[in-house]
Amino acid sequence: MKNYSFIKQSFQKMYFCVYWQIIMNHFAIYYLSFFLNSLFIFCQYEKDLIAPLEIPFSLSGTFGEPRATHFHLGVDIKTQGKEGWEVKSISSGSVSRIRISLGGYGKAIYVDHPDQTTSVYAHLQKFAPKIESYIKKLQYKNESYIIQKFPKKDELLIEKGELIGFSGNTGGSSGPHLHFEIREKKSQKPLNPLLYDLPVHDEQRPQLQKLFIFYPNKNQILPHIEPISLNKTNDSIYKTGKIETSGKIGLGIQMFDRQDFSYSMNGVYSTKVIVNGKIISHYEFDQLIINESKNLFRVLDYKNYVQKRLKIFKLFYTEDIKLNFMNSLVEHGIFEIEFGKSYHILIEVEDFSGNKSIIETYIEGTNNTIKQIELRGKLIKPDEDYLYSSKNKEVYFPTNTFFDTVKIEIAENGNDIEIGPNFFPIANPYEIKFSLNEKDSLKRIQTFIAKKINKSLIYLPTQLNKNSLIAKVNELGTFTFVRDSLAPTVVPNNFKAEQWLSKYKFLRLKINDDFSGIKKYRGSINGEWVLFEYEPKDKMLTYDLCDKNFENVKHKLKIEVEDNVGNKKIYQTTFFRKYNLKD
Repeated sequence: MKNYSFIKQSFQKMYFCVYWQIIMNHFAIYYLSFFLNSLFIFCQYEKDLIAPLEIPFSLSGTFGEPRATHFHLGVDIKTQGKEGWEVKSISSGSVSRIRISLGGYGKAIYVDHPDQTTSVYAHLQKFAPKIESYIKKLQYKNESYIIQKFPKKDELLIEKGELIGFSGNTGGSSGPHLHFEIREKKSQKPLNPLLYDLPVHDEQRPQLQKLFIFYPNKNQILPHIEPISLNKTNDSIYKTGKIETSGKIGLGIQMFDRQDFSYSMNGVYSTKVIVNGKIISHYEFDQLIINESKNLFRVLDYKNYVQKRLKIFKLFYTEDIKLNFMNSLVEHGIFEIEFGKSYHILIEVEDFSGNKSIIETYIEGTNNTIKQIELRGKLIKPDEDYLYSSKNKEVYFPTNTFFDTVKIEIAENGNDIEIGPNFFPIANPYEIKFSLNEKDSLKRIQTFIAKKINKSLIYLPTQLNKNSLIAKVNELGTFTFVRDSLAPTVVPNNFKAEQWLSKYKFLRLKINDDFSGIKKYRGSINGEWVLFEYEPKDKMLTYDLCDKNFENVKHKLKIEVEDNVGNKKIYQTTFFRKYNLKD
């Protein structure tokens, strides 16, 4: 499903020729169905779309590439390191969802289209005027910057090419860009936006860095992994030295792809493993299911990722689960190397534009003995639960906490509890509980559970149940409980007390809490709630001074900030401004 430009140009002619040929030759319905299914994703939706940005396309993220916690559900379009580019609707439709959050997608807008797709535009700086006015009324009504609204059908109609917002860097974005998605409307299944012929220039082949052999024996708690160096023989072919082994193996690759005019190391579109002429594994990122992201670390080798930040993509699977991008998986992509036999291996890696790189190697079957890795600890199977309990600490792993069978060691060191090793991925959260003694419980409201990473303490959302602290956790590691008695800070950024601000457009203050973190804030002028937008990355509160028109020139500003354990800070000052919206 690549080279879409060619398919689009010749689709109608090809379709009818094949159709009538099938009918005339009385082929089975199966073959007709196969052909139509191969073209399904191209023909069911509108393809005459406009690009969401009118700047040269360069991608910093591709569809399906592995991220820290999920498969990427769209494409990230670079905006030349700037914010404020016009973002336009790719087709006519109706706004179905508007969301503003501090993390995640930040400011995002969803547009439903007549072809039963939904386009998504995220990390926006701001919305188009009519949408901005619509959502701001709701923010003032709810007295909240964070908001989510599902407008009624046809309440906010959008024309093809109409301005819907401006590119930005809000939410979990690490730099200015537009995150863009196309989804099936009914199922909200993400589709690869490149299927829609976005103007991405790409003549670069995927770059293959290293091959890995996995020995995924189910009786082993941790599979043995063997790295294999690659030698590039020409522009597209990589080869290895002599490989000798035996037993059941699966393959993995460390790799990335680049588009023209981009240095970003993006994910690939398709991988295929061919053993002695037979395809045993074929991944192709045309579509995903949102909740498949929890399976990321069943495809990405978690141990190397968490310890070295290496992304090793496994081309096999150890369980009977079919993910949406798995076109073919024979015996889970695992094959057996027998003594005295030779195996010809081809691994084809392709980007969406059809640029291909190939690993070619041979594996000779020998009496190779694989070193077993012995781990200490409690054996926990996915279909079992387990409770660790001591005098003042508990760790509870419910059923299906882990993907596979693991061995876990739990050790206590003072107030700390160490749960490891940390290279087992978590399928579903587990629970940690600390029981506080009388001395600790005196300030229990200010106490929380934290994860220790080197010398840093990371706040975990903590429940207080009598004298016990409870947290849901989705990683292994070292945990403790600490007290936060310091209130947040509030510092004016662009003004001083008692200052005339008649020529100012915005009012800015910096709020910060270096320990448990900001939970909520409230801004008011003359006792009336006003909309302060909050950007956690720069810890800035911003108020548009044109939002309200006040009768007097002297104004009382009040900012209330509370951290995650209830410490509060109130900042009050006075400023002068003559409000006249007609000016």
